[in-house]
Amino acid sequence: MLNFAAIESVMSMTSIDCLAVFAPFLANVICCPQLEATLVILLGQSSKDTNMLALNGTLAKHCLSDFNQILVGQGASDNLQQICSIRPSNLTEGSCPVKDVNEFESTVDSSKLLAACEKIDLVKECCGQICLNAISEAARKLALKAYGLLSIVGSHTLSDHSTRVNDCKSIVLRWLASKLDPSHAKEVLRGLSNCNVNKGELGVKVKLNFSYSLL
Repeated sequence: MLNFAAIESVMSMTSIDCLAVFAPFLANVICCPQLEATLVILLGQSSKDTNMLALNGTLAKHCLSDFNQILVGQGASDNLQQICSIRPSNLTEGSCPVKDVNEFESTVDSSKLLAACEKIDLVKECCGQICLNAISEAARKLALKAYGLLSIVGSHTLSDHSTRVNDCKSIVLRWLASKLDPSHAKEVLRGLSNCNVNKGELGVKVKLNFSYSLL
C-alpha cells in the first residue's frame, strides 16, 4: 500500500509546479524534476510499511495512474507522463538485484550514506559531489550482488553493469527518501538535481531513469 498521505504537502507543491497551463513550457526546468523527486519520496516513504524500495510491474502501473489522478485533481497537467517521459518501469527495481530494505542496509554502509546526504551544502556538493559519490558507491555495491546470482559472467553481463548501477542509484535515492522528512527529502533531491544541471554529468544516473535530459 502506497502512503500518499505521507507526502501530501509535496504532492501539492508538485501540482503547482506542473500546472496544466505551464507544464509543457517549464517541464525540464521545474515540473519534471519536482515530479521525479515526488515519486522517489513516495516510494521511499511507502517502504517504511512495505519494506520494499520498488514496485512490481502491475503495482507500478496502478501507482502511476493513482499518482497522476491526484495531481490532475489538484490542477496539474493531464499529460505529465508524456511530458516527463514517465513509465511504470521507472518505479520498479529495473536490473538492480536489491529492493528489500533489510538487504539494502546489510549491503551498503547506510550510516556513511546517510551522513553524506542527510545535510548537503549545495555549493560544496556541486563542487565536491560528496553525496553523489556516496550514492554511486552504494549503487555499485548493490549492483555487485547480481554477480553472485548469475551462473555465467560473460561480456554481455559486463556490458550490462553500467545499466545495473544506474538502476541501483534509483534504489539508493528511495532509501534516502525514507530516512528524511518528505519536505527535507525534496530539498535534497532537488539540490542534487541542480548540481547535475550545473555539472552536466551523472544526470541520468541519479534519477529514476526518466529519459528527459535535465537530471
